[in-house]
Amino acid sequence: MGTGEQLVNVDLRYPAVSSLDELYSVLADRADELPPDSWVRGNGYDQNRLGAHPTAEMLDKVTGGRPALIEHVSHHMVVANTAAFERVGAVGRRGYDDIPGGRVFRDVEGRAEGLLQENAGDPIRLEAARVTEEESIAALALASNQAVSYGLTSLTEPGILVGGAAGLNSPVLNIYQRAIAERTLRPRMTVMPFHQVLHDLEINAEGMLTLDLGIRTGFGDDHLRLGPVKIISDGSLIGHSAAVHQCYSGEPENVGLMVVEPEELRELIPAYHRAGWSVATHAIGDRAIDYALDGVEAALETSSRRARHRIEHFAIATDAQVTRAASLGVIPVPQGVFISEFGDGIREAIGDDRARGTYRMRSLLDAGITVPGSTDSPVSDANPFVSMHDLVNRRTSSGREFAPAEKVTVAEALHAYTYGSAFAVNAERDLGTLEVGKLADFVALSDDILSVAPETIGTIVPKATVIGGEVVYGEVD
Repeated sequence: MGTGEQLVNVDLRYPAVSSLDELYSVLADRADELPPDSWVRGNGYDQNRLGAHPTAEMLDKVTGGRPALIEHVSHHMVVANTAAFERVGAVGRRGYDDIPGGRVFRDVEGRAEGLLQENAGDPIRLEAARVTEEESIAALALASNQAVSYGLTSLTEPGILVGGAAGLNSPVLNIYQRAIAERTLRPRMTVMPFHQVLHDLEINAEGMLTLDLGIRTGFGDDHLRLGPVKIISDGSLIGHSAAVHQCYSGEPENVGLMVVEPEELRELIPAYHRAGWSVATHAIGDRAIDYALDGVEAALETSSRRARHRIEHFAIATDAQVTRAASLGVIPVPQGVFISEFGDGIREAIGDDRARGTYRMRSLLDAGITVPGSTDSPVSDANPFVSMHDLVNRRTSSGREFAPAEKVTVAEALHAYTYGSAFAVNAERDLGTLEVGKLADFVALSDDILSVAPETIGTIVPKATVIGGEVVYGEVD
């Protein structure tokens, strides 16, 4: 849903937009096409590429009085204009309140500058998300078409049910069910509910948090099923809000922030575990990773049930954290494409020494962990071949090596994107390898990925994508 939503909105990603002037220009063009009261939405700007964050004052000048909300490439920050603040009841930008687990950037007079970090942006995000069911279906169609063109036959979406295109208007699983029934959405879907929608049941006396009727991880069929519950515990690395032990370079007071406090995380993960859920905790900074591992360890101490708990990103990870994750059976989910897309910014944010332990892969495999492939779309483009290329070659967009000791072979990267991704959602009995009796999902490629030069992997494209024996993209020779 998030990918489809981004495809609908103005594309602010680099190199589509390479300066603040260009950003304001394309938003002005979109505003001119819209009715006077419509939201102006854009996604994917990166202040590291533009030199600074956009401001509410400048957005006011180009949007003609319309409310505007633009999303940072990390999806952990937004910038809103004055009309957007007023849509949620604020009296101008001065009247927007601080929100726990987030940060409102303010000028010297106390007015919101426009930039909202983490939870601080939620009221405006939710207000801007008021779209129709038909608009949500159309967004899913765009995302589906992109996915099959990239050769993606199964997807794991890490976070639904709050926010997003459908969150305020219609039960989001109904949107997915309808899109699948109408064959608008073709890839098989594993979706993660955000943890805020799980709750106590009155008949439940064991401190468990779940959905009504006791629904938990694994509910559904081979087209749509529930995966882990998703917890966002800290911020983003390129946004300098991920929770770290050591300050960001040049920011002696900034160690990021925890969106969910450590004490709460230690209670939530065991509660979900006892209710039959696996848990996927977004933890980028090494401090957040420690707290997430503490939560998993507490869960395993209170229940003998085994589960494939995950840490999404597992970005700035120490050797000790790799060892601990392996011993707890935790599945780290790093993103190869972040190396080329954000690697230079990461090095500036945390320095070369810490960057050597960032978005590891070799260390995780050597520790005996089965690791999935991931792009974190729409934060990065969903093309799996670019992500596999980066896991193998590990070079930033400027051409610099990025943690070269973490390189893997082409076969290992391919294994992550096939068997590893199936294993991460307990689907390896049906998916992940080509075997008699498994689901007939496969792709025909333009080149043999195991034979081409490793530096050309990112140029491979699918000639055909087959799901359940049906050709859903291209043609089979």
